[in-house]
Amino acid sequence: MKIGITETVKARMELQQVICVNDIDPVFCWYTHLMKIKRRNVLLIINANNRYTIATTDIEPGNWKYYSFYIWRAIYAAMDEMGYSQEAIEQYFKMAGKMYTAEIHNDKEIETIEQIELLAYAYSKKLEKNTTFQKGLMDHLNTYICQPDGFDSYGRPREFFKMDMEGLGIIAKRKAAKIIEFKKHLEHKR
Repeated sequence: MKIGITETVKARMELQQVICVNDIDPVFCWYTHLMKIKRRNVLLIINANNRYTIATTDIEPGNWKYYSFYIWRAIYAAMDEMGYSQEAIEQYFKMAGKMYTAEIHNDKEIETIEQIELLAYAYSKKLEKNTTFQKGLMDHLNTYICQPDGFDSYGRPREFFKMDMEGLGIIAKRKAAKIIEFKKHLEHKR
């Protein structure tokens, strides 16, 4: 698993080994970016393939020292909150492999982060107090229509994340939607 860090995150975390890793499936890559919303630090954790975004606040100073483990816990907790079984979550992390921290230099990655940052700034409600996960902000960020790098169509990050889990075999594939031929339906009504 690759955890990409922006300059704002790198400046905040205690120096850890940062390497360059390029051959990891984007489903197992997450970008992390620290920003301020309404005078509070918000850490965005964004999946590179489907743009699913986790938003956390009130990060304890000690968590910066163990940043990789903090990100691992945040992803685990977010998947648990989405309703994935413990077995499915563990399978995802097993498939992801060893965790690497890497700097983000790719223009496309930076552009994705900037787009999500703008959406986060547009969030009009107050951030929740005394909670790590900002569920309202996460709903806002994961229900907008986009076309992430890992998909050829437009949709919502929340649905794309499910599609990735289906593609990995972590959860069962949903049945295809039934297609109704509209013309036949109208003719039948006459």
